[in-house]
Amino acid sequence: MFNEQFIHAITSKQQEERCLLSDVNTVFLLNGNMHTLPDQVFSYQKKGKVVFVHVDLVSGIETHTADGMRYIAEVIAPDGIISTRSQSIIQAKKVGLKTVQRVFLIDTHAMEKAIQTVNKIKPDAVEAMPGLMPRVIQELVGMTSVPIVAGGLFKTRAEMDLALKAGAVAVSASII
Repeated sequence: MFNEQFIHAITSKQQEERCLLSDVNTVFLLNGNMHTLPDQVFSYQKKGKVVFVHVDLVSGIETHTADGMRYIAEVIAPDGIISTRSQSIIQAKKVGLKTVQRVFLIDTHAMEKAIQTVNKIKPDAVEAMPGLMPRVIQELVGMTSVPIVAGGLFKTRAEMDLALKAGAVAVSASII
């Protein structure tokens, strides 16, 4: 699903402008609302970028409902979505969007629960957070066939490379 190892995570206008000029082709939009996102997504897609919207962070839409997700698919029109919510992943798959399930691996219980959920719902990929955990990423890669994207707290390219060496198919970061 991801043709490159680096994903631009956008949280500010400055990052947006830098991303539009970069050669990074996959974008995770981590903010926005139902009014501004259609134009924002289109501007990235016009530049040939693949756009995923973190629907948990979109204001004005109930993304865990069929109607909310249909609005995202038809009006906002991203290539895919990111969510921590299983119901949003399920609804997105029903309307044909690619899905990334974001999981926070804070302890063993959270990891076990994440693996159960991922193996049941089968998103297209998993974003494991924080991404600065090569050993945990390696374990996660071994426990599921779903591709793993590492995200969160990266400060250097060397840290990103460690996550990739641990088996992540890509890393998402705002510092790219």
